[in-house]
Amino acid sequence: MTAGAAAPGTPAGRRGALTWLSVVVGVGVLVLGAWVVAARWDEVGPALATIGAGPSVLALGLTLVGVLATGECWRVLLAGLGGRPAPSVAHRVFYVTQAGKYVPGSLWPVLAQAALARRYGVGRATVVTASTLFLLLHTVTGVVVGVVALGPTAAGSWGRLLYPVALAGLLVLLPPVLGRLLGLLARSGRVRPGTPPSWGATARATALMALAWAAYGAATWVLLVPLSPGTADAALARTAVGAYALAWVVGFLAVAAPAGVGAREAVLVAVLQPGVGLGGALSVALVSRVVLTVADLGLAAASSGVLGRRGTGTAP
Repeated sequence: MTAGAAAPGTPAGRRGALTWLSVVVGVGVLVLGAWVVAARWDEVGPALATIGAGPSVLALGLTLVGVLATGECWRVLLAGLGGRPAPSVAHRVFYVTQAGKYVPGSLWPVLAQAALARRYGVGRATVVTASTLFLLLHTVTGVVVGVVALGPTAAGSWGRLLYPVALAGLLVLLPPVLGRLLGLLARSGRVRPGTPPSWGATARATALMALAWAAYGAATWVLLVPLSPGTADAALARTAVGAYALAWVVGFLAVAAPAGVGAREAVLVAVLQPGVGLGGALSVALVSRVVLTVADLGLAAASSGVLGRRGTGTAP
């Protein structure tokens, strides 16, 4: 499931309230963002021109790599729980599901999961459990990457003390710990109790998330390089990776904002501004949002068309 989507079994009145809250927050954030950009256009315009089309296209390609890696991560977790549709089908259902992030209060992710359970012999609870583990893995690794990349810079000489914190975060992803967490979640009836993914499946999923963060960070880095001539070094790369990971986590936690709109950009601007100025940071945040949206919705549209063909099942 994605942020902003109501969970299965949510009362209709609560779903409606969440939908309207998401709409109000989403529209408000977009209006505020447009006003900020317009007020700073004398800085944002030149920065966007400096970034140019080449780095933007490269950032789109790298972002696609990140999204594809997350799709494979979800499939690995699903297979680790016993849900084994054809890999191509699992990928396509995942990419269609991701479009739900952009619809306030949408049940689109739930509908896609239900279609997977119904058409390909995978239990609904198994799919919801896989999605829960995917979001947990996504969030924990995002926090770890953000701490490792930005902690030493932000905390100065105390920065190295944050590394044990990051290691403790990774311990959450060990199968025995995941099993206990699933047991706690099963009491709510939202996920099925049972054996978590194996050590091998968990390791593969974690490695895929590391690849995704590297790709997203590289996409941010190529947008920063034109704005930071002569400083395209390891420190800039760490800042790019850490900023994106931290921004994703904050955007995910801002459940009322569709796809974390506004919250994610605010974190990116706050982290990047000291290096490239407010105009440059706003420009990187804008281009980053555009390329992620193009990647998500492009894959969703392509996957929806493929799933709708005869013999592959019909996407919801």
